[in-house]
Amino acid sequence: MAFLVPAFLAGLLLVGVPILVHLTRKQKSKVVLFPSLMFLQRVPYTSENRRRIHHWFLLALRALAILLLVAAFSRPFFDRSDEVALSGGGPTERVILLDQSWSMGLDDRFEAAQAAARTAVSNLGPLDRASVIVFGQSASAPARSTADPARLRQAVDTASVSSEATQYGPGLKLAQSILDGTDLPDRELVVISDFQRNGWTGEEGVILPPGTSVRTVRIGEGEAVANHAVAGVTLSREVVQGRERITPTARLTRLGGEEELQVEASLVLDGQVLQTRQVTLPANGAELVTFQPFTLSERHTQGTIRITADALPSDDEFHFILSPGRALGVTVLGPPSQGNSGDLYLRRALEISEGNRFDVQSVASIPSAEALALRNVVVLTDRRFPGGGEGQRLREWIERGGGLLLVAGERGGWPAEFADIFPGELGRIVDREDGRGERLGRIAFDHPVFEVFRGPRTGDLTGVRFFRARAHTVEESDSIRVIARFDDGSPALTEQRVGAGRVLVWTSTLDAFWTDLALQPVFLPLAHQLVRYASGRSDAVAAFTTGQVLDVSDSRAMETAGLGEVADALAAEQDRIAFAPSGSTRNLGGATAGSEDRFLTLTEAGFYEIRPPGADDVRPVAVAVNVERAEADIAGLDPEEFAATLGSRTGDSALPPGEAERALELRRADQEQRQSYWRLLLLGAFVILVIETVVSNRLSRRAARRGKHAQATG
Repeated sequence: MAFLVPAFLAGLLLVGVPILVHLTRKQKSKVVLFPSLMFLQRVPYTSENRRRIHHWFLLALRALAILLLVAAFSRPFFDRSDEVALSGGGPTERVILLDQSWSMGLDDRFEAAQAAARTAVSNLGPLDRASVIVFGQSASAPARSTADPARLRQAVDTASVSSEATQYGPGLKLAQSILDGTDLPDRELVVISDFQRNGWTGEEGVILPPGTSVRTVRIGEGEAVANHAVAGVTLSREVVQGRERITPTARLTRLGGEEELQVEASLVLDGQVLQTRQVTLPANGAELVTFQPFTLSERHTQGTIRITADALPSDDEFHFILSPGRALGVTVLGPPSQGNSGDLYLRRALEISEGNRFDVQSVASIPSAEALALRNVVVLTDRRFPGGGEGQRLREWIERGGGLLLVAGERGGWPAEFADIFPGELGRIVDREDGRGERLGRIAFDHPVFEVFRGPRTGDLTGVRFFRARAHTVEESDSIRVIARFDDGSPALTEQRVGAGRVLVWTSTLDAFWTDLALQPVFLPLAHQLVRYASGRSDAVAAFTTGQVLDVSDSRAMETAGLGEVADALAAEQDRIAFAPSGSTRNLGGATAGSEDRFLTLTEAGFYEIRPPGADDVRPVAVAVNVERAEADIAGLDPEEFAATLGSRTGDSALPPGEAERALELRRADQEQRQSYWRLLLLGAFVILVIETVVSNRLSRRAARRGKHAQATG
């Protein structure tokens, strides 16, 4: 037996109060007025009988009541600190990780997960605290380190299945921070999930505090389920009579099943069903479905390929955004002499592109400033950079973000007045020895131009022969770089940044005269990469995946995403509001926004719309977001293996002296609150006081009757 507040035991001295009262209380005398004492006889009064205890039972009741009250305030309990320390039964910091990834929407899995979470928060001890963390690709704690059961239940009840995939790392790191910061001696982590193997790498870097117990609650069987999905969509473009036409092709996949399955696939544009196809999916197979071409006229057209829903409906839709005029504008200026085909191979290569990504225009002279503003790249093939006003116009266009590709050839070069925008100096024509040609020896495969060739079976650039090239003297710097060199070390491709634009110099040709490059399979992708990199633009993103983040203040990134007008508006301090698919809003910028409003996290599948506040009558800028398709793979990992991988920090798990004493105090307090003997003691004291009241009243009435009887007989 031990006492939580032993100082109250000093109150045992109060037991002497009723004894003192019983020994010293005086008999109340009744005063009788009498006119004269001459007729009365004086009799001596003795009070010895008043100094003896007459009612031992009443005294015992009063003393016992005081003893019980003192014991109750001292908070007695049976101390099992050693056993509790070994079993981890003291006050506990419990963290409940609740998986809300979209795979938990299968059947009634999430309802079962919520029921398990309610159980975990309902059996807390008096001093226990709990946190509820919901996680998918990100994690948040709607209830953190609280003992309020109503708040914990609300956090569980209001949780819902999200559009995010499973990633255990963010949730575990948040749980680790809560467990690290607690002052309670015991720690427990409860993970409620379907334990998908795709969400766990084992390299999350989570190390739980010493002594943390891990309990897992598996929802579902962890086996693959039958599922069909829209795995992806390709959008082929072609220009017909000056207008873009789009041909969507969707890839439908099916996992599981034993027989063929008939599904309906629909093309939806701006909320209206445009076309419908019947598709037969084989068991554990895939099928392509191509819709009829349609004319694209509006910017930020919202499109969806939708199939018949199944048990996992989140991947039965694929959303995308389409805008006309996304092809790169390329202006090609060939050699001034007639009949020379120096630019023929390049123009043909750019015309052969998936989705007509290049709008190629061949001209004889530098276009006007207005025409240049509509183009992305200018290519000079075997042609000198112009001087005078034309050269200045072209220079200003480059500085504003345009791209120039100069293919040197025999006539290429630049005047001295514009030498500062070109890397180094071009020299004489160099014939490669023995007629066998020179080859590319050093290539920067980390550069965007050559990055597509760095993998196996992506094309061999070293097999291309160069019979002639121009000498090129270059000194590399922060703004000048040699991207590729010949075997002899001379530059083949160089780059210089000029303002917001860039200038590339190719020292040979892109035809079949000075090199056999145009006859090699690598010519087509190389020509595309050269022009695309010179433009400074990459392909517009038709769709994003949940969990990605947009920096709305990054104009180049937003332009790539087809959202350049949003960055322009924010730069002009014009407010923009983002509306999530669920209807929630987010202020993105303008004069009233903070730096944290730069980032828009795409957490929901569907269409995010961005418009000025209060402007419901304008066509919004839109972002399409789809769920991570890999989340449909329900194959699970072993929960015991998962718990064992987490582990605890190695080393001595003993607490420092100060923390050990604090932990012991908390464990003792927890034991006392769990046993709560003080309530029984208070109840006993109350019962005894009631009995004492009844007994004392009876004794008082009996004494009163005796007094009246004595007066009557006297």
